[in-house]
Amino acid sequence: MQRVDGGRVGREELGWAAVLVLIVAGAAFLSIPRNATTTSTTSTTSTSTVSPISGNDTPGTLSAFQTYQELNQFITSNAKSTQQYQYQYQMRNGVFFGAGGPIAGGIAVPGVMNGAIASTTTALAAGADVSAASGFTTTNNQVQGVDELDKVKTDGTYLYVATSQTVSIIKAQGGSTSVVSTIKMPLATIMGIAMAPQRLAVVSQGSAGASMSLRLYDVSNPSAPSLLNDVSVNGSHVAARVSQGYLYEIIQQGSYVVTGSGNVTAQYPTLVEGGVRSALPPGSTYYTPNRSQVNVYTIIVSLSMTTGSQHSVAVLTGPGSTVYASTSNIYVVYPNYPTYYVDNIPGDVFGGQAGPAAIRVTQPQNSTVFRVAYLNGDIAVKSAGSFPGIVLNQFSMDEYNGYFRVATSRAVSSEGVGSRSDDVYVLNQSLKQVGTLQNIAPGENIYAVRFLGETGYVVTFQQIDPLFAISFKDPTNPVIQSALKTSGFSDYLHPFGDGYLIGVGKDAMPSSTGNFAWYLGLKLSLFHVAPDGTSTEVSRYLIGDRGTDSAVLNDHLAFTFDATRSIMVLPVNLAKVQGSQTQSPGAPPPFGQIVWQGVYVINVTTSGFNLMGTVTQNPAGAGVQSFWGGSNGHVIDRSVIVGNTLYTVSQNEVMASDMSNFSTLATVPLA
Repeated sequence: MQRVDGGRVGREELGWAAVLVLIVAGAAFLSIPRNATTTSTTSTTSTSTVSPISGNDTPGTLSAFQTYQELNQFITSNAKSTQQYQYQYQMRNGVFFGAGGPIAGGIAVPGVMNGAIASTTTALAAGADVSAASGFTTTNNQVQGVDELDKVKTDGTYLYVATSQTVSIIKAQGGSTSVVSTIKMPLATIMGIAMAPQRLAVVSQGSAGASMSLRLYDVSNPSAPSLLNDVSVNGSHVAARVSQGYLYEIIQQGSYVVTGSGNVTAQYPTLVEGGVRSALPPGSTYYTPNRSQVNVYTIIVSLSMTTGSQHSVAVLTGPGSTVYASTSNIYVVYPNYPTYYVDNIPGDVFGGQAGPAAIRVTQPQNSTVFRVAYLNGDIAVKSAGSFPGIVLNQFSMDEYNGYFRVATSRAVSSEGVGSRSDDVYVLNQSLKQVGTLQNIAPGENIYAVRFLGETGYVVTFQQIDPLFAISFKDPTNPVIQSALKTSGFSDYLHPFGDGYLIGVGKDAMPSSTGNFAWYLGLKLSLFHVAPDGTSTEVSRYLIGDRGTDSAVLNDHLAFTFDATRSIMVLPVNLAKVQGSQTQSPGAPPPFGQIVWQGVYVINVTTSGFNLMGTVTQNPAGAGVQSFWGGSNGHVIDRSVIVGNTLYTVSQNEVMASDMSNFSTLATVPLA
C-alpha cells in the first residue's frame, strides 16, 4: 500500500534502518583489552534435574567452534568482504560509517583466550503471572506464562514506574498514593523493568550505546531498595523474557573491529561482571548455515532469579532481530540481504542487484531463524533455518504443538511490475519447512497477525481490510477458512472470550484516484469467528477524525485489558476537524487538530463496545501532543487497574482515578 499520511514509517524501510543503526553502533562495541583479566571459573548450571536440553551438543543445522583460532579465522574471513564492500559503497556514495572504516576504532584482542567465561550471576526472584482475578492487571504479554519487560509493573500493592533514567516505587493506595523511593540512573536509558516478590530488575542501555546492564534490587523494604547485583554487557539490548523463574536476556554484540591501519580484528562474545570482561568458550558459540551474513553475536543469557546461576550461548547472526518466546523455546529471526557485488567484491550487509551499476538498497527477501530451547534455566541452541520474506513483529510468529508458524511479506515481480506477497510458513522443530500458504493477499501489506490455537489471523490492507482466518488443523496444509472484508484495518488483535477478537486500528476511505486509501480516525472492531472459520464484524467503534492515533497501534504493551470485568483501557490522541476545515473535490480528507489526549475506558461485551469514561492528565490550557509527536510530558501511554482504581502513567506523573466516576483521587509527580 502507498503510505500517504506520513504519520508512520513504511514497514519496508524499517529493516534497512536497523542495519544502519547496527553498523554505526558497531563503533561503540568494546573489544577485550590485552591486559584484561579472564577468569577460569566454570559457569554454574541449574540445580534442577537434568533436562532433555542440557549440554552444548552441536545441532545438525548449526556448528560450534572448537578453538578461538577457528573462531578468529571465521570472523576475519567473513569481515573482509564486508569491509571492502562498505569501502566501495562509501567511495561511490559519500556515505561514511565512522572514522577508520564501517565499524570504527577498536582495541586489538588477543589471539587466544585461555579461560572460560566468568560466572555472571544475578539473583532475580521469580514471580508467576498474576491475572486480573487477583485484583489487578498485569503486562499485556503475548504468551501466557512468558513475561515481557515494560516501563510499569505492579504487585497489587506498589507500582514500579520507569521513566528514561529513574524508577519510582509508588504505594498504590487510591487517594493516598505516593512515592516511597526512587532509583536513579543518570548515565543510562532504562529499556524496561521486571519484578518479582521482593525483587526488581532494571535493564538499561549505556548513554553511549556501548553497553547495557542488568541491575537487581532487593525491594523487600520498598522505601529503601538495595542493589544486589550489577551485570553489564558490551552491546545492545534486543529483547528479554521471564519464564520458569529465569530471566532470558538477548543481546547483540559486534564480532569485529577495524583498527586504525584498516585491518580487521575479531572480537569474541563477552560478558562483564564486576568490571571483569570474559569471553564465552568457543564451544558455546555457534554459526548458522547462512555464513555470509554473520557480523554480530546474538547472545542469550539465562539468569536464575533464585540462585543467581547463569548459562550463556552465542550465535553469529546478521544485525537486527525480532524475538518470539514460547514456554519452551526462544526464536530469534533476522533479515538476510541479497548478496551484492561491487567490482567482484561480495557484500554481506547491503542488498541490491548484481552488476557494476549504481548501488541501490533493496528490501531483504528472506529471513534466518534459530531456536534456543530452555527449561528451568538450561539453554541450548538447537536448530536453524530460513523462510522467504520478513516478519512484521513478534506477533508474526508462534509455536503450537511442536510447530513454528510465521507470517511474512516479500517483494515479488510480475511481468516487470513490482508487488508484494503475503505468506504463511510452518516449520518443524528442526526448522525445516513442512507447510506453506503463499500469496494470501497479492499487493497488500500485513498490518496485524495473531495465532490462537489451531487458527491464525492475518490482517492485510490496501484499500479494504481483509481479516483472514487460517486453519492449522493440519500443519502441513494450512488453509484459508474465511476472508472478512471491512473498511479500515487493525494494527493489533486481542483475544476476547470464546471465538471473539478485538481489533485496534484505523478507519480508512478508499481513494478515487489510485489504488490506496486515506487513513481516518481510530477504529475498534469486534470480530466473531465461528468454529467453521466464518468471520463477522459484530461491532465497530470509531474515535475522532483523521490524525487520531493511539500508542497501541505500535506498542501492544500500551493496551490494558481486565479480563475479569471485560474492561479495556486505550490511550488516545484525539484529533478533530475544525469547522473551517473543508475537503476539496478529489483531495484527501483534512487532518484534524489534536484537541485531547488521555485514555478511553471501555466495557467490551459480545455485542460491542460501551464507553465507561475518559481520563486525561493534561491541565486545562496546557496544550496536548501534536500530530508530529511533540509532547508536554502528560501524554498517557500506560495504565494499570488495581481494585477500583485506575492508574494512568505519563512521563511526568502517575494519576489515580476512581473507576466508579473517573474522578481524580491523587496525582504523583515522577522524577
